[in-house]
Formats: sequence, C-alpha cells, structure tokens
Amino acid sequence: MSRVAIVLRKEFRELVAARSTVITGIVLAGYFGLTYAWRLGAQTVLPIALSLGSLLFLLTTVLGVFLGYVFCSQVFLREKMDAVIETLLCSPVTLREIWLGKTLAITALADLLAVASGVLCALVVSYHSGAVAIPNGATIFHVVLVLPMVVACLVGALGFAQLLLGMKENRIIGIVVFAAVFGALFGLGFVSSGGLAVTWLRVGLLGLGAAIVLAGLSYASLRLSKERIVTTLS
Repeated sequence: MSRVAIVLRKEFRELVAARSTVITGIVLAGYFGLTYAWRLGAQTVLPIALSLGSLLFLLTTVLGVFLGYVFCSQVFLREKMDAVIETLLCSPVTLREIWLGKTLAITALADLLAVASGVLCALVVSYHSGAVAIPNGATIFHVVLVLPMVVACLVGALGFAQLLLGMKENRIIGIVVFAAVFGALFGLGFVSSGGLAVTWLRVGLLGLGAAIVLAGLSYASLRLSKERIVTTLS
C-alpha cells in the first residue's frame, strides 16, 4: 500500500470516528436533501427533471464545499494547533504525501455526504411525483466526476495554506478561499435566479478549471518545507 493511501485511510477513519463530524454531516445532508425536495415539489411551472438537475447541482456543490471547509479545520488546522503535525514530520512520509492523503480523505467524506443528500432529494421528489425523476446528463456528470474535483480544489487550497501559513494568517485564509470558489460558480452562471444554468458547456468549463487548479496545487505541494511548517507552529 502506498504511503498516500495509508495517510488517506488514517485520516478518513479519524474523521468517521469523530461523532460530532459524522452527526453534523448526516444532519446537514438529510436536512438540505429534504428541504430541496420540498422546494421542488412546491413548484408547478418548470418540468420536474429540468428543475431537479438545477437543484441537485446547487445542493451537492454547496453542501460538498461547505462540509469540505468544515472538515479541513479538523484535519489540517487542528493538528497544527495541537502540534500533532510534528509527529508526522518525523515520519518517512513526505509533506506532499501528507497533504495529498489528507485532501483525498476530506474530499471523499464530504463528497459522499453531498451525493447522499442529492440522492435523498431525488428519491423524495420521485415518491411525491409518482414517477422516477432523473436529472439531465450534465448534472449527473457533474455529481459523479466534477463535484469531487471542485471539493478537492477547496480542500487542497485550504490544506496547503494551513500547512504553509502561520496561525494569524489562517484565521482569514479560509474565508478567502471559500469566497473564491463560490465566486467562480457565480461567474460561470451556475447560481442563477432561474436555476436553469446547468449545461454541458458550463459543467465542462468548471471541470477544466478544477483540473487546472488541482494540477497547480499538486505542483505547489512539492515546495512545502518542514522547516517552514515548524516555524509557523508558534
């Protein structure tokens, strides 16, 4: 087993073992899934399949990004605040492997809960409409392939910053990165008043942008320095 996989498994198990983390994720996934289902059931103007695609995009993206933001503090920042990161720095695992394993673990859990919420929403809508409600192909592609990349962008950027920067800088970096992700979504027109902006072109642009950001973060992670991290612990 690779060292990245070892870090991933360790961090994922610790996230799941934290009851507050699991409870928070499940409650949010269930609440927003049911809320969005009720919202869709209340509308009578737009076709169900069309509206479902728009709502599922918004639901899974917002929830996935938010949960990734929450989990990031526990996996990256708390270990640094408690000086646990010093133990990891003494191991043969490289900083890039630590960063990548932690990023994948957070992304996996956040994405799993976001998709579960979307499935719950679709099932409730199907039950109330008396027919199987299926979103458009662009939405399915987004949920399956693009969503994990978007969540990984936020998590990877936050994790990189929280490893690299000092405690004071980390107080504001989360808000900056969080705002940048949602700014990109608004810029692509996904969050619109009509809720009809989920197209193959825009989903493709979002996926391409996420891939470019992830490639940049992967390259930047090679420049992480153990000495720099140690000096930012105080």
